[in-house]
Amino acid sequence: IALPIHEYEYTQPLTKMKLSVVIIASLMCAQNCYAFVVQSRHRTVAASAAPLQMGGFGANGGGGMAKGGKKGKKAGGAPVKLKAKSQWDRYCDKLKGAKIFPVAVRVVDGDDKGEWLEVGRVKSEGDEYTEIAVATQRGLIAEHAKRLLPLQVKPKDVVEWGYRAAGSDDEWSLVNKKVVDGAPKGVEKKVGFEGTPDPNSGFYCHYSGGRIVDKSDEAKQMAKRG
Repeated sequence: IALPIHEYEYTQPLTKMKLSVVIIASLMCAQNCYAFVVQSRHRTVAASAAPLQMGGFGANGGGGMAKGGKKGKKAGGAPVKLKAKSQWDRYCDKLKGAKIFPVAVRVVDGDDKGEWLEVGRVKSEGDEYTEIAVATQRGLIAEHAKRLLPLQVKPKDVVEWGYRAAGSDDEWSLVNKKVVDGAPKGVEKKVGFEGTPDPNSGFYCHYSGGRIVDKSDEAKQMAKRG
């Protein structure tokens, strides 16, 4: 069916107008999409250029760490964990010819404050590390003092350490724990400790002929007198 001429002329301009609207809308969409891509790319580049921050460990976060990423070491900190048997063997065998230095502890708080209590002896290679020998092995010394003299040195007591030459009546030389900070590497293998024999626990005692004696002659005599 043919359309009237006046309706055909009206429809044709309308079709052209719709086409123009579609073209304009497409151009606007393309422009917006381009702007979005450019903006997103800019944000991505900017984000990748920013420093990474993770849980306080970024450029400005220390997380309790000292400068350079290392924790600050406390001077004279906790003593190195040593085995009593190993240090005793070194004292008796490897350091057989070294000088003997008695060691004592003193409770810094409590009823017996100020009284030095002898609890053993130390030796060092070439007699060069006497104070370091006490400071390095102070954990073993304090532990043995509490075992040997439970009434004078109680489990929670805080103690300090001293030493002097064997057979001397000189005052005890107070040991500074910080001396271990300047000690050579592996110094624990150059020192030894022998506690006063404790027959009640068997520490620093040796069985021989059915009797508890110590491996060193000095300790044997002390065990017999005890």
